[in-house]
Amino acid sequence: MAKYKVGDRLIIVNDPTEEKQRLGELTKLNIEDDYAQISWGIKILQVEYDKPNVTLTYRNINGEKNKVFAECKDIANFDKEKVLEKALLKAFQNEIIDISVGKNTGFVK
Repeated sequence: MAKYKVGDRLIIVNDPTEEKQRLGELTKLNIEDDYAQISWGIKILQVEYDKPNVTLTYRNINGEKNKVFAECKDIANFDKEKVLEKALLKAFQNEIIDISVGKNTGFVK
């Protein structure tokens, strides 16, 4: 990320290669003996709360921007952290489905 001051305005330029590198570091599969561990990285772009709902906008390792929605069923005990966790789980689920479909069809990015 680079920051430039032009007059009274601050312009921030994000480096997409830096973001892709960071997501690549977060995304990995480790296999050791009879144990396996998977780690996944996404970039959270925006979180919008509209009680009882949350909308999560994120970018995956391929640079694709996606949105997922989650709902808190217990409105009386609305918890931002729990409903965000639910949205993040949906985002990760979508990414796994996309990779599975891509591998099965031979179309992997």
